[in-house]
Amino acid sequence: MMDERSRKLMKRLIERSVHEVDELAVQNSLTKRQLEYSLEKINGYSVFDSNAKLVIENNRIILTNQLREQFMTILSDKTYRKGYSMNAFERSKYLYLLMFYFSDEYLSINYFIDELGVGKTTVMNDLKNLTIELEIENIQLVYTRKDGYQLSGNEEQIRYHLMKMIIWDSTENNTAFIYDQFIEKHQVETIDSMKDLVEKYTVKYGISFVENRLSEFIYTFIFLKKRLFNQSVSFCDKYQLSALIAMKEYQFSKSLLAHFCIEDQSACMYLCAWILGLSIGRPDDSTKDYETIIELVKRIIQRFEAISGIRFNNQELVVRQLYTHFRPAYYRLYFKLPIVNPLHNKIKDEYSELFNIVEETLKPIASLFEHPIPEDEIAFLTMHFASLCSNFDEYTTTQKVALIVCPNGIGSSSIVYTELKTLFPELSFLGPVETKEIERLSDSYDLIFSTVPNIRLFYTKKPVYIVSPIMNTREKYRLISDVYAQIGNFNFKLPSVDKIMEIIQKHAAVNGGSALEKELYEYLINQEEPVEKNGEGPGLQEITAPELIQLNIEAKNWEEAIRLSAAPLLKYGRITRNYIDTIVDTAKKEGPYMVISKNVALPHARPIDGVKRLGISISVLKEPLVFGSKENDPVKYIFCLAATENNRHLNAMVELVKLLDDPQFYYLMDNANDSHELYRYLFQQDILIARN
Repeated sequence: MMDERSRKLMKRLIERSVHEVDELAVQNSLTKRQLEYSLEKINGYSVFDSNAKLVIENNRIILTNQLREQFMTILSDKTYRKGYSMNAFERSKYLYLLMFYFSDEYLSINYFIDELGVGKTTVMNDLKNLTIELEIENIQLVYTRKDGYQLSGNEEQIRYHLMKMIIWDSTENNTAFIYDQFIEKHQVETIDSMKDLVEKYTVKYGISFVENRLSEFIYTFIFLKKRLFNQSVSFCDKYQLSALIAMKEYQFSKSLLAHFCIEDQSACMYLCAWILGLSIGRPDDSTKDYETIIELVKRIIQRFEAISGIRFNNQELVVRQLYTHFRPAYYRLYFKLPIVNPLHNKIKDEYSELFNIVEETLKPIASLFEHPIPEDEIAFLTMHFASLCSNFDEYTTTQKVALIVCPNGIGSSSIVYTELKTLFPELSFLGPVETKEIERLSDSYDLIFSTVPNIRLFYTKKPVYIVSPIMNTREKYRLISDVYAQIGNFNFKLPSVDKIMEIIQKHAAVNGGSALEKELYEYLINQEEPVEKNGEGPGLQEITAPELIQLNIEAKNWEEAIRLSAAPLLKYGRITRNYIDTIVDTAKKEGPYMVISKNVALPHARPIDGVKRLGISISVLKEPLVFGSKENDPVKYIFCLAATENNRHLNAMVELVKLLDDPQFYYLMDNANDSHELYRYLFQQDILIARN
């Protein structure tokens, strides 16, 4: 019988022609013995040709084209579902779907036994586990003789749990398998007919969905629409009905519900709010909320620039890109809709400095929603800023063309695009595009990079590489090896980091082996980039020096204060005079953009305006001065930043933000006898941060 482990392993095997056994086991959270057992089961499914089997040789598995086509046929053929054996997690989700969808029917333990095809003890254990899981979200699983098993609790929370299940499965697990099972078995609706209906109304009302968000909406709506008949919620009472009615999302919701004879106004408002949190914000649409949201976007960008020390070249482009994401984010936060970002932890790990800066940037915005902004949402915005902060030279090439397929939205798409251009500068890239575009562009590309292992990609007969939107150094390393081995550069071979580590450990004791391994990967991927401690950029004390610190200086006005604060950077060859002039001219045009918090200014311009070398000066005014910031004047502490193109200063900015919450730091700036005393404090804080 087919099970989840075999199904997922088969999908993973399709992704590459050669797999290292140990790596494959780790990717699938299996022991080597479990992996071998699963491979034996998969071989049992490959009934088309008894000679085509998976074999482990030299600790590797080689997938032939014949086997790949067999696996694709098996996974595409729905008949294997009839003998499918669910695991405990899948049964738990299936039980929730039964109680969610058949809320008006009597569900008994015997019904569950027949539905799942397992024994009473198994079902009772599954119900017990589901009860514990739901209690965390204040949902109760109750049983009475009169009504059978039912879900009890806040209706919004019950719906929220369903949405979260579907979003998580479609994004993290890249599967809708359990939901397809349910829909097919109970003949609830066909996905294709619902998709046709939804797309008809999206065209009519000018609403856009990212590919995966559209799929999530369709699955959720199929299960939800039955409850909309008889389970009302007092949703969005604080939002004026007249404001919602004027929106195209409300008209979309009204038309879609009317198709199913649902005319309840609360259902329409609920669906409208949900659509607002899912659909793409289009900056060219003249919606009633445009001015409000675009103003918030500009405030976010301005604050990000002030805190990060990055000045974007094309402000209009940055505003437009961020608007597309922030409009739905605004409504997710406003209506407290499900926010699920499976890449959350990976983004925090790979973009730790940027994540901290974005988190700090959003703090004033959080007050609008009366609750902190969830880290999942911060991680989404971090992806956007990571792509916006990347600088790449565009050029034309006659070499191989790579198509990027990404159904997850502009944040993931931008990250993948910029990462791949860095790793493979000799390739020309098309996209990113959604999955449906691959056939139309079939003659335009030589290979495919995709964030989702959709089986349709492999039918193109082109080399396909599955990549994570956020790649760590090990994943980048493996991808480079795979691509160069397949596209013709057969003489190219990256050294084995595992082998290097093995040699080092033979001859020396290694402390912090994982950190050494990461630095080796980073060095071999991009040898011209210096490897910083912990793979991060330099700390604050590394980009300043005692000679860049000035205490108790006198200035007549804000302009003189900025010029005096930048003077040490000019004197020691880190900036040009034009850089200082640009900061002053920008402040005259845009106002005090550099005043980032109470009494603190961070003057900076773009690297192209005259940065020679990364650095920051610290200046303490004898008397505070008015810079023109209503909230944060007067300014006494000035940190003049000279940032280089590759954004290596972001780690230092994170440290600075933390220091600006440290009363001892301000006391020292006001009372230190000389610059060396303040510099020593920065050095001590850098050590403490590294330890933590």
